[in-house]
Amino acid sequence: MLETFRESAGLWRIPLPTPTLPPATATNHYLVGERQAVLVDPSAPALANQDKLVALLAAAAQQGVAVTALFLTHHHQDHMGAAAALRARLDLPVWAHARTAALLPELAVDRLVADGETVAVNADGTPWLAVHTPGHAPGHLCLWHAATAMLVAGDMVAGEGTILVDPRDGHMGDYLASLDKMAHLQPRALAPAHGQVLHEALAVLTHYRLHRLAREHKVLEALPLTWTAPDALLPTAYGDVSRLAWPIALRSMQSHLIHLAELGRAERDATRWRRLA
Repeated sequence: MLETFRESAGLWRIPLPTPTLPPATATNHYLVGERQAVLVDPSAPALANQDKLVALLAAAAQQGVAVTALFLTHHHQDHMGAAAALRARLDLPVWAHARTAALLPELAVDRLVADGETVAVNADGTPWLAVHTPGHAPGHLCLWHAATAMLVAGDMVAGEGTILVDPRDGHMGDYLASLDKMAHLQPRALAPAHGQVLHEALAVLTHYRLHRLAREHKVLEALPLTWTAPDALLPTAYGDVSRLAWPIALRSMQSHLIHLAELGRAERDATRWRRLA
């Protein structure tokens, strides 16, 4: 049963429905590691799907895969919504970055995971290491397995849908820096939280970075020298995006505006923005 979900050595992908950002409808629950393993992003709200996870972990245990913890890439509901329920059922601790734990006061995080720490171990003794990649969320963690050059990427990239950098808990400058950090690892493939595993990983990361920079340039070009409301920029900066997606685009654009202000290219006055000459 477990082999159906295998992606590579010490990596199984189990997509289950979650209330996530359309067009995605599911979150990948990854089983990572063999000798020491973790279940990544326990979030399936339906009891039947939680039952499926419990059965799969029982099957893993019969094959010698010892699951030691529930691991959160970050704090969003479609990545941790079932953590409390599964912790109670499986008697497993919850692991996350300190900044994720701070954003989840209702969920006790048992271990704070920092950049570079070993989180899981394959049968051959090779480790999966935590990689702190803030931007989409301040405590976002990826998991890196150097032996196979596989990177569990959480919400840094998507195999389905897009990645929102929301100014309420995201940061565009951090997101761009984290994409560079991921590319520096030279991954062979990216295992995202939504959609299929992405091969040609460096091309994907380059595309994501260039796409964000191109969008930021469009935002800057649309921004006048006089004070204006952000939504007035949408027809120019996001004219290629469906109007139905403009509420989400507005949040992304605000992250770009904040980044432009940090670069000294724009400034804000209450709710209005203008370009600096």
